[in-house]
Amino acid sequence: MQNISCPPSCEGGERTRCIELFGKKLAVKSQGCSPDGLHYRQKKDPLRLQLSISPSAYCPAACPFCVAGQPKSREKVDLNKLETVLRRLKERDLVRGVKITGGEPFSDVILLDEVLCLLYEVFGDSLEAAISTNGYRLAEMHRLRKLELLETIHISRHHYDDGRNRALFGGGPVPDGRELREIMDTVSYKDLFVFNCMLLRDEIGTPKEARRFLDFAIETGAPKVGFMTCMPCNDYAREQSVPYESVIRRDDPSLLFVRHFYDYEACHCSDGVYLSPEGRLIEFYGRSTAQTCTYCRGLSYETDNRLHAGFGGEILL
Repeated sequence: MQNISCPPSCEGGERTRCIELFGKKLAVKSQGCSPDGLHYRQKKDPLRLQLSISPSAYCPAACPFCVAGQPKSREKVDLNKLETVLRRLKERDLVRGVKITGGEPFSDVILLDEVLCLLYEVFGDSLEAAISTNGYRLAEMHRLRKLELLETIHISRHHYDDGRNRALFGGGPVPDGRELREIMDTVSYKDLFVFNCMLLRDEIGTPKEARRFLDFAIETGAPKVGFMTCMPCNDYAREQSVPYESVIRRDDPSLLFVRHFYDYEACHCSDGVYLSPEGRLIEFYGRSTAQTCTYCRGLSYETDNRLHAGFGGEILL
């Protein structure tokens, strides 16, 4: 085999370890996240990574903060090529979980169903798999033969007001609160859904607005809300970005924080429970992730039918 040198980010540090993947050397995260930002523990071998899959590049929305640049391409994955890559990853025991994203996964429900069935065929029914969607065609989720095996469906919802939320999607065909409630009510056997809210200065950008969003989520029936600081991928995102710690504040008496995690300067997050004025509870988490990282934090299979070290990263296969 060709002798391949380790990337500089592998050398001389405790944060990463160098693994060989398909004939290439790759620096990957070797420590678990720290609860206090000070003490980190080394992961055991094998080092597993999160795998993201984009079945389709198409998305009917036009979010101004989208890291994908508002894709309209009709490119799709080739299932035969995807299967080859998945089986090779399975042989190496490299996958700890899968997130299906896009584009918009539900823009092609038949393809999404085939990808899910393939994933569970290769990795088994215990695979932790999730879907990220803006809610477009979400009412068709019962066409997914493996729906009951899914861990989570993350629904992007960026404002409690239906009109303002739809405007943030560029007027795209996303469901309103009533439609979301009806869709989520059709699943009674597990807490499947999470609302993901991008924190924006002019939208949900203060503690008061975050509480109003949590109250909306409770009324809609979502069991959990995620608040994210948007990545500075363009001028709009840079101008509107709000640190989640200034919105999800530790001194807010309506919030009970349960855990905090740090990955040095790359990422930090926290989670807990919100108590509404009416005495109702909902889980929440907040997260801020840096745009770039010197090492690989996940794998991505994209519509170019190549495996990448992160979205748009180095081609591995």
